[in-house]
Amino acid sequence: MDYGQLKHLHMTLALLSFSGFALRSIGLMAGATWAAGRPAKILPHLIDTALLVSALWLLAKLDWVLLSQPWLIAKLVGLLGYILCGMLALRFARNNSQRLLASLGATACFAYILAAAVTKSPLPFL
Repeated sequence: MDYGQLKHLHMTLALLSFSGFALRSIGLMAGATWAAGRPAKILPHLIDTALLVSALWLLAKLDWVLLSQPWLIAKLVGLLGYILCGMLALRFARNNSQRLLASLGATACFAYILAAAVTKSPLPFL
């Protein structure tokens, strides 16, 4: 697989990951039973694993060392924030207000990751 195809795969998986998170968050807030079902809990892990593999493959293909690129470190920090907020929204929130706040935090983290990737800067909004 060439770089362009791999980059498109990575971007597609990132979009699928965020879309799945957003749909599940909305479903949980609406009380939809599918959002708490087994497929809704397992599929994101499969997509996110493929996303991580594609990220590592991109790093290997470009011979980049993660710590040598500040914007990659920024994306990693943003990813940790996204995961934390996602866990709060999907597992630990006790009501819809908490779920909404955590979901907005996850969305902000995703937007930061996207901006850092596009600008190749750890401070993409400056």
